[in-house]
Amino acid sequence: MITLIASILVFSAIVLVHEYGHYKAAKSVGIKVYEFAIGMGPTLFKKEKGGTIYSLRAIPIGGFVQMEGEEEESRTPTSFGTKSIAQRAKVIASGPVMNFVLALLIFLVIAFSYGVYGNHVDYIDESSNEYKAGLRPGDKIISINGNRTYIWEDIFYELISQEKDSYTLKYERNGQIKEAVIDKHFRKIIGVTSTIVNGQTTTTVSPTDMTSPAYKAGIMDGDKVVKINDVPVNTWNELTSQIEKSNKTVKVTVDRDGKLIDFNIDLIEQVSLRFNTRLERSFVTAVASSMYKTVYYIELMFVTIQKLITGQLGSDAIGGPVMVISMVGEAAESGILSLLSLAAFISINLGFMNLLPIPALDGSKLVFLAIEGIRGKALPVEKEGYIHFIGFVFLIGLMIFITYKDILRVFRI
Repeated sequence: MITLIASILVFSAIVLVHEYGHYKAAKSVGIKVYEFAIGMGPTLFKKEKGGTIYSLRAIPIGGFVQMEGEEEESRTPTSFGTKSIAQRAKVIASGPVMNFVLALLIFLVIAFSYGVYGNHVDYIDESSNEYKAGLRPGDKIISINGNRTYIWEDIFYELISQEKDSYTLKYERNGQIKEAVIDKHFRKIIGVTSTIVNGQTTTTVSPTDMTSPAYKAGIMDGDKVVKINDVPVNTWNELTSQIEKSNKTVKVTVDRDGKLIDFNIDLIEQVSLRFNTRLERSFVTAVASSMYKTVYYIELMFVTIQKLITGQLGSDAIGGPVMVISMVGEAAESGILSLLSLAAFISINLGFMNLLPIPALDGSKLVFLAIEGIRGKALPVEKEGYIHFIGFVFLIGLMIFITYKDILRVFRI
């Protein structure tokens, strides 16, 4: 039930903000708005005010703003088609832009409420390469590989890159600037997290996500790991230690409802960070962190699309409604902080996807406006509508395919 409620609230809020962007921009340039709807399907509630119907639909997915002249031929002063190219572009782009603004605001709320991890070292493992290189608690990390660092995300995303095995660290202590070249730590993992009992980690595990080697091999929530490579393990440290001793694959024996099951799991390497930074509550770090996260996730969407096009990522890397709802449920159970972070990420995804130049999406409408600017005249509404209809059919087919893949992943079919 918590998953359903959280999903409805998250999706409704994100769609509301997106459609409000279109609505507000349309009103600002004098376009008549027939209806502002949240959800799809039968109308549950509606109210008319100022010539606009505000409605709530039965299916809490999607929404729309119906404007005069957007999908039919109309040449009145309040019609979409009679406005300038710049005005129409403003109306179309405002929906995705509002999604980016929403994400930024959510990150700001998180930062001001919970604080932000800055660039001053708080804890450092004395066995780490950073400690051996001279880094100590209280040191201010100025840059990594020449890139300035202000918040933990600046440090984290620079270090987790596996393109190089070492990095250049510049830090400040008592007004003195120091520099060191440090080898990264790599650890072998199978992609599981420990269940915490009475504040202690245990060998009862859950896959980290649906892309982890453990999940793909068949490990399930609640499995208790009893052996690694036939060596009995009783603690989380023993489990991770035995994995580190493995080569490319590891034999994992689990107890599932009293039955012992063996899995051969391919190992992956992950950069391990053995220090963290101090929690700060300053205005500068809050704003910097929020802007950084927003820009970072937008850039991540570009990288993801590029990898999909070049074949570096397969269709298994794409998640649809089923996976997103599952993620929302997990985030809701983890707490409001996780749920807010995921909501911001989904909002950025929605804004970005809508700007892709695919017919039926906002991005393609902007492309048609650019073509109109070049040609000096717009395509006939009927022809543009037909192109958008083809795009809509394609998107529905793609959504069905992604949902099918989601179901296979979730139920491990």
